Amino acid sequence: MALAAVDAVERVPGVAFLRPGIADLVRASYASRDRRKSGIRVRPGPDSSSWHIEVQFVARRTHRTLDVTRAVREAVLGAVAEAGDPARTTVTVTVTGLV
Repeated sequence: MALAAVDAVERVPGVAFLRPGIADLVRASYASRDRRKSGIRVRPGPDSSSWHIEVQFVARRTHRTLDVTRAVREAVLGAVAEAGDPARTTVTVTVTGLV
């Protein structure tokens, strides 16, 4: 599910790159990890039938940030549905910077 979300986010115009979280930056074996998942966190929701996806990315200044944020959210929800896991999924999108 995380890789499907990453692919969806990377295709959205206005996304410069996914932003790794603090946990990704602190881990010792940075070179050996799958960096593609940096910036995406998938967690089970309060019940076993739901998921919560957090997306952190840096946006391009040449695009309207609100529109990019909305497009990222819709792209992730669409990717989750295509992956066959459309059960109650919430998506939180955070823009961590502009370039």
